[in-house]
Amino acid sequence: MVPDNSRVYESALIFDELVADCLLEREKWGPDADLTRLRSLIPDGDERTRQIVLIELIKYDMALAADAALLRPIEHYIDAFSDLLARDSVPLDLLLEEIQLRKEAGEAPSQSEYARRFPQFDDILSQILVEKEATASVKNIGPPPDLAMNSRLDDFHLLQRLGKGAFAHVYLARQISMQRLVALKVSRAKGDEPKALAQFDHPNIVRVFDQREITDPPVHLLYMQFLPGGTLADVVASVRVTGSVALTGRTLLERIDKSLLATAQVVPDNSATRDWIANAQWPMVVAWLGIQLGRALHEAHRQGVLHRDVKPANVLLSAEGVPKLADFNVSFAGAAGRAGAAAVFGGSIGYMAPEHLRAIMAHAIRKSDMTASGKTSEKDVREAADLYSLGVLLWELWQGQRPFVTDSAAVSWSDMVSKQLQSREQEFLKTHRNGSASERVLEKTLRLALSPDPEKRPSSGAELAGRLRLAMHPEAAGLFDPAESAIHSRIARLSPWLVACAIILLPNVAGGFFNYHYNELEVMNTEERRKGLEHVSTWVNSIFFPFGAVLVIWFAKSVMRSVQLVRSGARVTQRDLANTLDLGHRAALISGSLWLIAGILFPVVFALMFVDFTLSDAVHLFISSLICGGVAMNYPFYGMALVASRVYYPLLLSVSMQDEEFDVRRRRMVRRSEMYLLIAAIIPVLGAALMVSSESSARGFVLIALAAGVLGLLASAAAYRIVTGTWARLGEVLSSRASSVPGEQ
Repeated sequence: MVPDNSRVYESALIFDELVADCLLEREKWGPDADLTRLRSLIPDGDERTRQIVLIELIKYDMALAADAALLRPIEHYIDAFSDLLARDSVPLDLLLEEIQLRKEAGEAPSQSEYARRFPQFDDILSQILVEKEATASVKNIGPPPDLAMNSRLDDFHLLQRLGKGAFAHVYLARQISMQRLVALKVSRAKGDEPKALAQFDHPNIVRVFDQREITDPPVHLLYMQFLPGGTLADVVASVRVTGSVALTGRTLLERIDKSLLATAQVVPDNSATRDWIANAQWPMVVAWLGIQLGRALHEAHRQGVLHRDVKPANVLLSAEGVPKLADFNVSFAGAAGRAGAAAVFGGSIGYMAPEHLRAIMAHAIRKSDMTASGKTSEKDVREAADLYSLGVLLWELWQGQRPFVTDSAAVSWSDMVSKQLQSREQEFLKTHRNGSASERVLEKTLRLALSPDPEKRPSSGAELAGRLRLAMHPEAAGLFDPAESAIHSRIARLSPWLVACAIILLPNVAGGFFNYHYNELEVMNTEERRKGLEHVSTWVNSIFFPFGAVLVIWFAKSVMRSVQLVRSGARVTQRDLANTLDLGHRAALISGSLWLIAGILFPVVFALMFVDFTLSDAVHLFISSLICGGVAMNYPFYGMALVASRVYYPLLLSVSMQDEEFDVRRRRMVRRSEMYLLIAAIIPVLGAALMVSSESSARGFVLIALAAGVLGLLASAAAYRIVTGTWARLGEVLSSRASSVPGEQ
């Protein structure tokens, strides 16, 4: 039975606000608050609610105390709250919090100790305290020493501690030799992180400067770019308290400015990026952050590096709000940034992809009876898992909570991971929306990234970024995802062959009708000549029209195949895109060439048939063919250019949202549109010349054709504006030179 997500969401929102209020009040009291005061924060109500609030308060109280070098065991709280918390009912996440805090303080919690204190969790804790974590990449050999502020360590003057973990501390420091601020990571062991990060030179990946080993004290130093704006974990905390519907980009700036103040950094002046963020809708800001993080993951994956721990605490922010991906294996958020569970386990598991969870289960419990979805090993946790984690992060940033709810009351390690896996396959919580087009695109993109099947997610971070760009450009979103009732959707449902034949062949038929009747009135004005015109026209049309139709159908075959591929979920090639956009130009060249041949062929044949056929007659035949040829070129080109640009091209890119040759295609389409607009301008001039030299009996017919030529010029000018405007709009999403902030050039 599918849960009522509306009620679940509303209840969760009310409860989150209640807990947030309690935690904010607790923060005011400092690290050594009396537990009697803590009890005063527990609300009246049912016992289950009071217990949950108490657990969250205890976690926060333990974290605040630990930051002040006061380690409080769980028994400290059991004694004070015996009516609500018993030793045999202590939740696992509370144990994980204590274990993490002890590790951060330099202690080494043992399995035997916890087996004595909490025997009900012996099996689970044996996996945490004994076995190596499945995704661990650093061999740690103990906590680093605590270093005094305003002291010197090698080439670094320590200014402030930014964060600490079980095996590393991170400081704000000034590198003396370079006279620059850096984030200095101090640890006992050297892992693979420096090599992984140092190879990147990307605006959305934290820049690693260098590393060194020192002997006094014996530690490893990794120094990197300092980002003073805090982390996305800080921003998520604000979203939870404020509520997603009431958010704007100012929420992001307020959290950044708070971090700038804490590290004595200056708020930037005259920043176009900050100005845009301040006035942007929240879904658009989330999409903007996601675009840059998607590009960062694409660069990492391109160089063969998997992140495997994408979460808010691992995304640092510059003073202008630019996100940068990092993985320091240490939380920069401190006590206020904790979600309540230990970072070594609960802090990341909520962002893991299903295949990542299965890999951890396979490694940790080493059982063969895996879930119905099958076995998964660490090598199966590939690029798609990072994109899933980014999807969870962006959803939480957008809504203030993750898209799924998981019962934390697990009885074993396998049960805990199993519950997480089950949550990934359930219907997402109901979202709170503002109804904007940007938000609709954002939600659709995130749901795609959060698909349980890795094959159905975006194929790369670049593709995810491309899809998210639509959220920043709602007008372009209408091209890639039009409403069912829109004319674009209706044309897309028709056969490309039918559309191409209608657009290309009908102008040729109309041109043939005009050419025949004009020449019948103006040139072939005797009975003998009319019979000759009918005979020759029948033969020429029976050859030229089928030949042209076959060529059009042949070239349209590629468009038909490409549309079918996209409808089946497959991606098209660069050649497919080129063939689709070239169809109108090819049809115009075919039509123009056939009319030019006809303009030469008819005078030659009639000169051979009739001895009284004059040069003036030949000129009239040739000019009338040129006019018809111009019409047969212009209308098919602009007709297919409109359909290809506004229907087929966005449809073919809807799967990948990437086109490496976009800028080249755009320039080519604009140049061709200008050329055919010139042809459209020449047609009325030729028509006027034809009218001046025509006999009175044909002038009325030519006048009608001249008026049609003028209307055709106006229609071509309108089509030109639409085509070039469409490609300018597409460029906002697809161009390699598009600005990362709307409005910038």
